[in-house]
Amino acid sequence: MIVVPVHANNSAITWYTGGDSKISLNPMPIDNSSSVVLAGTTSLKTLIVTVAKKNGPLRTNPIPVATDGSFNVRYLIKDGLGSYTITLSGSDQSNSLRYQGLCFITHTVKKALSADMLHLELNRMIIEYVKEVMGTTVGRGECWDLAQEALDKNLADWTRPTTFGHLLNPDTEEIKAGDIIQFRSLNITEHLPGGVTKRVTFGAPDHTAIVYKVLGKKRYTLAHQNVGGNRSVISGDVDFTEVTSGTYVIYRPMALMIQAYKGLL
Repeated sequence: MIVVPVHANNSAITWYTGGDSKISLNPMPIDNSSSVVLAGTTSLKTLIVTVAKKNGPLRTNPIPVATDGSFNVRYLIKDGLGSYTITLSGSDQSNSLRYQGLCFITHTVKKALSADMLHLELNRMIIEYVKEVMGTTVGRGECWDLAQEALDKNLADWTRPTTFGHLLNPDTEEIKAGDIIQFRSLNITEHLPGGVTKRVTFGAPDHTAIVYKVLGKKRYTLAHQNVGGNRSVISGDVDFTEVTSGTYVIYRPMALMIQAYKGLL
């Protein structure tokens, strides 16, 4: 490893062997705040950031890399005051599961993240993404792929496989378009006019969907795929007041990073 003092306040970036030939970082001011700007260029196709708090949690997330190799995000440190290690890793393959360590830098947070940034919602951007892919097949066509792509493209704060953000209580909290629902063997029996009974099952045993529209209390239009064998993104109305068995949980997608081009840096 090579330690080079290149950042403000006598901070240093520590390079793993060969890492500096694969990524170039812009100067990163270290000001003891609860966010850091990660910007520069890389020759790699996949870039991963891991932020570990001393004696605390560890988060690993992809950083979007443009076609010209550039990247520019503000990472929001959400786990409170303390000492952190920020590690960048990458791969010359897209969607690789194996990464080469490139470099790391230490960062001390002495100023907590503001409430508005800690709870920065992504609902609007999730819905924009769903509109773009409606009628197409996302990923492998699995139901989970739609949520995963929507969250990763918008740099969401989530934990694989199914903790999609901030857990909501649909009985007491407002549900919005863009929230994400995880089902487990959920059965709905609706009694329609004319004596017609409609039975719907979500999850065998699991299913994932995005709230596309809110029609009323516990009544939503869902966007999802892999429904009835259809592996493209479709929408349909569901009445959750008619649940007869099974469970579901709803999450609010929150930001973990903010891309510079969105004008929020």
